[in-house]
Amino acid sequence: MRDETPALAPAPHTPVLYREVLTHAAARPGEVWVDCTLGRGGHAEGLLGAGARLIGLDKDPEALSYCARRLAPFGDRFTPVRADFRELAPRLRALGVRAVDGVLADLGVSSPQLDEAARGFSFSASGPVDMRMDPARGPSAAELIATLDELDLARALRDYGEEPLARPIARALKAWAAAGGGDTLSLAAAVAAATPARVRHQLKKHPATRTFQALRILVNDELGALHDLLVAAPPLLAPGGRLLVISFHSLEDRALKVAFRALSEPPPPPRRGLPPPPSALPAFEARPRRPVAPADDELAANPRARSAQLRVLRRLPLDAAPALNAAGAP
Repeated sequence: MRDETPALAPAPHTPVLYREVLTHAAARPGEVWVDCTLGRGGHAEGLLGAGARLIGLDKDPEALSYCARRLAPFGDRFTPVRADFRELAPRLRALGVRAVDGVLADLGVSSPQLDEAARGFSFSASGPVDMRMDPARGPSAAELIATLDELDLARALRDYGEEPLARPIARALKAWAAAGGGDTLSLAAAVAAATPARVRHQLKKHPATRTFQALRILVNDELGALHDLLVAAPPLLAPGGRLLVISFHSLEDRALKVAFRALSEPPPPPRRGLPPPPSALPAFEARPRRPVAPADDELAANPRARSAQLRVLRRLPLDAAPALNAAGAP
């Protein structure tokens, strides 16, 4: 029997969980899909290759310019839109789209963004402390470090980076800014200097990793945008429509797990063991229930995929909810 599993995307860019996304998306010719994080267009190319019409959102102008060239062979089946995915609903309304068959969001920073020192996402090379996905919007990371007070900065490091040394590192960041700031390398060095030697020796990653994650999330309001997406996307799905989201850290995955569970599980029954009314039946199912992780061959080829997880939410067909209730299972 021939293996129908889609092959990995070709160079120049291999997106994470490519095979798994195409398998769970199961896009068909004529369907309308939205790729909320277009990036370099790897997932988008797979969905278009399956015959879908695709609306691609990205707030990074460089990503849109790249995809306009890469996906040009698909003609008018591809529509690029410069927008934050929290603007999903109004952007679709502007295009005259009332419902879609699928929505995909890859919440990670793309490899080209990480590798481009001028974007300031990484401390592997010298670059400005910027970290904005859209270079034309909002303050940079350096500006936020300079303007936030130490307590607010420590709160962001703790909440967004899960950094146990949030207070001393926030103090070091404020000192770094007061001394004139600098590049990403000097910022990472300031964080390392604020980390006790015994802790540095125990860490399996650079001591600035969590700080850079927290600053990036803060600069781009990533968790706020994810919340808005999880509110806007499910009502836009047609019956049978799928929402696929790839997360890269526990904060994102926790938000996805809570949101998908709330949509796919029925509320507790009324008192005295009465069944829930028909209007309370869930309109969605989360399948598979556990997040999908990268396969071993992908991890060997792309170590950056190690923290990626895919969750899938599907809108039930119109006649599915009563059947589920009759079977007594969510």
